[in-house]
Amino acid sequence: LTETPREGWAVHHDAGESIALDLTLTPPLRRLGLARDVVRQVQEARKTSGLDVSDRITLRWSAGGELREAIIEHGATIGAEVLATSVSEGATDEVAGPNAFSDEDSGLRFTLARVGSAG
Repeated sequence: LTETPREGWAVHHDAGESIALDLTLTPPLRRLGLARDVVRQVQEARKTSGLDVSDRITLRWSAGGELREAIIEHGATIGAEVLATSVSEGATDEVAGPNAFSDEDSGLRFTLARVGSAG
């Protein structure tokens, strides 16, 4: 018996079992992937800014197109992942300063700032 996967599917066989996976990238999956990449970029920026792993931040961003849609859709998740007390969209000219970061490939620009601790 030979199984041939349909186009856009991957099939794996092991120990008499088969599994098929649809490899189609839907718009929701693409936006989720873009949001994950934003998390990665912000985490890298946190490191280069000398922030501690536990520091809370504010995140202000600017992007267009599908990336903007992804950040709006997944803003709460992004904020939780990067320990942001606020995630807000800002005009491109507002995203500037020493803690400003940009990715020319994706069009993402953002600033982050450590939230001062009370006490």
